[in-house]
Amino acid sequence: MSLIAACTAQAEPVWRMFMPTNRVESNVNADYTLSQESGPWMVMAATFSGSGAEQQARELVLELRKQFNLEAYHHSMTFQHTGDERLGRGLDRYGAPLRMRYQSGEQSQEHAVLVGNFPAIDDPAAQKLLDQVKKLRPKTLDRDYNETSQNLAIERDYYNKAAGGKGAAPMSKAFLTRNPILPEEYFNPKGVDPFVAKMNAGVEHSVLDCPERYTVKVATFRGKAVLQGAFSSGSKSRNRNSEPDVDPLVEAALNAHRIVVFLRAKGWEAYEFHDRTESYVTIGSFDKVANRTADGQLQPTGDVDVILRTFGAAYKTPSALSVGANVPMQDRMRAEEVKRKFNNLFSNQHGQIATGLEPKYIEYTKNKFVPLDITPEVIEAPRKSITSAYAWGR
Repeated sequence: MSLIAACTAQAEPVWRMFMPTNRVESNVNADYTLSQESGPWMVMAATFSGSGAEQQARELVLELRKQFNLEAYHHSMTFQHTGDERLGRGLDRYGAPLRMRYQSGEQSQEHAVLVGNFPAIDDPAAQKLLDQVKKLRPKTLDRDYNETSQNLAIERDYYNKAAGGKGAAPMSKAFLTRNPILPEEYFNPKGVDPFVAKMNAGVEHSVLDCPERYTVKVATFRGKAVLQGAFSSGSKSRNRNSEPDVDPLVEAALNAHRIVVFLRAKGWEAYEFHDRTESYVTIGSFDKVANRTADGQLQPTGDVDVILRTFGAAYKTPSALSVGANVPMQDRMRAEEVKRKFNNLFSNQHGQIATGLEPKYIEYTKNKFVPLDITPEVIEAPRKSITSAYAWGR
């Protein structure tokens, strides 16, 4: 009977076996070390130091996954104390100030357990999980059954006894934090300066207003990028731009704006951006642009892949003239004819097109083409800096 009772006590509750929920992996042989893919914002559940710290941290990770179905990870941190001496109170026997050193020596190591995966610190689900973690009482941290290496455990025991044994749970001091593996730039992207912010003020579809973090750049202009001319075989169309006296940066801005207007009319989520040296066009707004495959390779998400294939010269896809939502039938019928004309003009003004490449373009008006970038590029959408929000009389 005692053996049966013991097995029953360790078995998973019956109600949990039939819960309609996705179970978090909890393989004792798996490695749940924190990585950049673990999530930008997480709950710091507990920290450990000293003898047995790593083992206890990993045991807690496994218990949180298996018993509480929480996405938990282990992270180790090494702190170097070399040269980090402090002057204490009093004097030594030679009359010099006492020097304080860390008890752990020149370096110390701590282990942390982090839980969750949230895109932002103000995510309601993050606060809900934080409240849940604070109330949990995992057996790994139960002082009645195990010795612990958890930081501040002795202090918590003291206050629990003072409260009659009904004190706080072992993870009651949990808090929301960012993933320490991710670089500082992820959380504090550098904003554009006030002058550039002013250049883009009033732009209807500015990339500064892109709602998500990433976008795909498909066209870049530094002036004089419009291709035009007669398409006869004897035409001398090189250097025949329609607006020879227009400042290159102004022309670059015009080209970017023309493309955005054209693409928006075709149903694409297009944005434009202008700075001191160039203007460019982007498409889409994404908080995630790639997934990691089983073999560890990064693969573009579906929407990003569509943009890369549609606008990239490396793909034999229809030109931008003939794709998008609600494309007029006349555009589709003219696509091949216009493509032939564009390739002819592109070769005349920029040299022979490399074998296997099909440069994409926009014909914003009759026989006037704006070439797109050969290779679209995923970029972080630029943002207004904090200082620019208060500049220029705002």
